[in-house]
Amino acid sequence: MAEALIRQRVEDWAKALRAKDIDGVMSLYAPNNIAFDITPPLRYFGADNKRRVWQEVFARFTGIAYEVCDLNVMTHGELAFVHSLNHVKGTLASGHITGLWVRWTACFRRIDGVWLVVHDHVSVPADLEHGQAVLNLKP
Repeated sequence: MAEALIRQRVEDWAKALRAKDIDGVMSLYAPNNIAFDITPPLRYFGADNKRRVWQEVFARFTGIAYEVCDLNVMTHGELAFVHSLNHVKGTLASGHITGLWVRWTACFRRIDGVWLVVHDHVSVPADLEHGQAVLNLKP
């Protein structure tokens, strides 16, 4: 039961991302969430900062495609962990189309009966020798 609820929450979140629906996107996150994202800083705290980051993303793109692939959900009591490979593709205001695969891990906690993300981590692989992100990998 918990796994199905979390999968539905993630699916609804991805739909909200594609629609650039900030309130729908933010409905996944706990107010005091901690995020390790692909954009600076190294970490940020709280839903206000998470909202700001998503608003910046939405402002940069005229359209966004977002696909969650290979979602794995593991639950135990009031906690759940998920991980997936997510494909992000978007059209920038300049008309340039960009896309990349990211690794997503999130910790959910059931708060007042609702599964919310209390921590998430988004990353891309790195070429340590050259100090660069590797953005052209595909699963």
